[in-house]
Amino acid sequence: MRELLLLLLCGMIVLLPGCRRGRAAPTPEPAPAPVVWSAVTSEDILYQGNAGGIRDSVRQVVRDPEAYRQLWEQATARQATRPEAPPVDFAREMLLVVGAGRMTPEDDIHVDSIAVHPERRVDGRTENVLSAVVRVTEGCRRFQVEAYPAEIVRVGRFDGPVRWVERRERSRDC
Repeated sequence: MRELLLLLLCGMIVLLPGCRRGRAAPTPEPAPAPVVWSAVTSEDILYQGNAGGIRDSVRQVVRDPEAYRQLWEQATARQATRPEAPPVDFAREMLLVVGAGRMTPEDDIHVDSIAVHPERRVDGRTENVLSAVVRVTEGCRRFQVEAYPAEIVRVGRFDGPVRWVERRERSRDC
């Protein structure tokens, strides 16, 4: 009798955990795909300079011709002879504009790379965003002259939100 009771007790211990109330455990979400970053090449750079046409620290997206015309006038305003604005097909492309504000001639700002990837919103939904890595390199401060590093780059058109990923570093030549 005692053996039968022990056998019954062991069976209940094994079977009862499977009888819990509620739904089955949710299946875990698959791991997100790795983000693939694309380097911004020299062919993508429409403007790079530090003459002071763009004097503010800025991160801007330009998606239309009129905004581009105004931006180009501002960026090249301090040049003796203004270059003509390179053509941009805004149906397929857009511009990323970065300015570092007041720095020195040894300092630099550059859009390093971009990636489109999913990002979870506050409401739990997922949306694609474009992230752009902006690298600011601080020089050795040998020259105490004002400069305003800025860059305009062409990338594939993306109509969603843009996130700026900031990276600051010191020049290796110091």
